[in-house]
Amino acid sequence: MKKLFAILIFFSTSVAKADFVPIDFISLIHRADKIASGEIICVDENVFELMVGRSLTSKDKVITINKFEDWTCAVRWSDYFVGQKIMVFLSDDKDGLHPIGSGNEGELPILENNVYPSLMSWHFDYGAIKKIKPLPEYKKFDSELYTGIELELDFLWEYVKTIRECFKSELTDFSRVKSAEWTCSPEKAEKLKNSNKLYAQTFKKLIKDANKVYN
Repeated sequence: MKKLFAILIFFSTSVAKADFVPIDFISLIHRADKIASGEIICVDENVFELMVGRSLTSKDKVITINKFEDWTCAVRWSDYFVGQKIMVFLSDDKDGLHPIGSGNEGELPILENNVYPSLMSWHFDYGAIKKIKPLPEYKKFDSELYTGIELELDFLWEYVKTIRECFKSELTDFSRVKSAEWTCSPEKAEKLKNSNKLYAQTFKKLIKDANKVYN
């Protein structure tokens, strides 16, 4: 009986893992049809409206986004509420805009001047790991606190902009970077690598995938 129970647990866990493969942060940048940050100004049953403060992909002042739907393997870190600040990576299909990722990797909390990419999608040795509770409206007390990497919003915004503009990447079916090519100047590559540890690690990761190295 114990053996049968163990087998059932194994298969149920395997199915859950197969259904949920966290998206690498670099893939998140390249997969997104829209990237923006701002403040939620309206919440309805199935959608919310974001007043856009910054955008890399459009000039829309307000965008309507489908809510992330909680499911067995992932729960959004907080209820949606007016005044909540977030950075979003969105897909755009026939049903409208959706946060990317089965684990809601495409919605990043913003608290004061910091933004928090999900630890599930962050594959760099950079930034402080933080467990946060986006007060005052946090209502999901039965779920774990959100665990993210604390980064300055201005810095991450410029990082995302650079990766999107200067790397041409090919992704695998599981949203991993298969290959990447630097498309901006070698001088800019050198400047970025020498300016910050995250950029240096990014070049090492992406250029290695493409079998190209800038020394």
